[in-house]
Amino acid sequence: MKKIELNEKNKKLILKVLIFTFIALFYVFAGCPVRWLTGICCPSCGMSRAAFSLLRLDFSSAVYYHPLVFCLPAGAVVYFFRKHMPEKLIPILFWLFIAALTVVYVIRISSGHEVVYADFSAGIIYKIFIFIKGCV
Repeated sequence: MKKIELNEKNKKLILKVLIFTFIALFYVFAGCPVRWLTGICCPSCGMSRAAFSLLRLDFSSAVYYHPLVFCLPAGAVVYFFRKHMPEKLIPILFWLFIAALTVVYVIRISSGHEVVYADFSAGIIYKIFIFIKGCV
């Protein structure tokens, strides 16, 4: 039997595939890990629903679920053409997106938006705390 040796590049690829698979399965069965742990919706909450709405060309629903949904196609273009862009532009675009995501998140969570909410009692951390408190 021939021994198969993996080079460093293939090891990293296998690790990335395993991590992606784990995250995808987690999302399928438990939903958003941030909301699952804390009961608080994360800044990107609604982005998947917004992306699916965008694919159906339902623009109003897409914006309702997440106003930054149009950054997804723009981000894909930047990703695929990153080698043809100035090196300093990518970090600038990244931090602009993070700033926009933060601003939109604060507005959505403080305005009581239906998609983004905070319910600490729904989080696993809260439930563990209550369980431990009940045992003491």
